[in-house]
Parts: sequence; C-alpha cells; structure tokens
Amino acid sequence: MVDKKITLADIFLDILAKSQDKNTKLMAERMKVAIKSPEISELVNVCVTNALGYKTKIKTKTVNDALDGIITFVHSEIDESDMAESDKEKEKSSYQLFAKELGKVLIEYFRKNDQLI
Repeated sequence: MVDKKITLADIFLDILAKSQDKNTKLMAERMKVAIKSPEISELVNVCVTNALGYKTKIKTKTVNDALDGIITFVHSEIDESDMAESDKEKEKSSYQLFAKELGKVLIEYFRKNDQLI
C-alpha cells in the first residue's frame, strides 16, 4: 500500500463530499479521482492554500501539466457520456479553450503574487 500524505485538498474534498447537495458530492468525488495526478493535486493544494490566505510557490510547468491532466480527465468523462459524437467534440473543444484560458489567468496570478518558481 502506498503511504499518501493527507493534503489540504484532501481535507477540502472530504468536507465537500459530506455536503447534503448531490451535485457538490458528485463534484467532490470526481475531483478526488482527478487529484490522483501529482500535478493536479499540487495545483489544487496551492489554490486551497491561497484561499486560506497563505502563499506557496509552484512551477509554471506544474500548472501547465495539471491543466493538461484536467483536460484529459474531462475529455475521458465526455467520451464516456451518452452525448452525440458531434456534441462530444464541441464540448471537448469548448472545455479545452476554457481550461487554457484559465491556465493563463492562474499563471498570471501566481506571477503577480511571486508564487512561480
């Protein structure tokens, strides 16, 4: 068995998973699967740390790798959905554009706050 350290992201997702709202619970469970990737986990932890009012550093490459991992994760979920194939491609393209723009915003935010390594 792998000895995984408990992170702020794990605690945050455990709290969300206990919500009475079904959509929040579902989101938390999906995020738990996604943060198995070390890069995604690190990005989520940095964001949670920032939300708590603290600062921590992250590499630009880690942010980009995390976003690529999130895109891949979402694309696989879209592929497994019961959407029409043409709708799947539109949804994947739209999500990819959104994620790339989000990446630019995150990197700029981290840069302005001297959090990039």
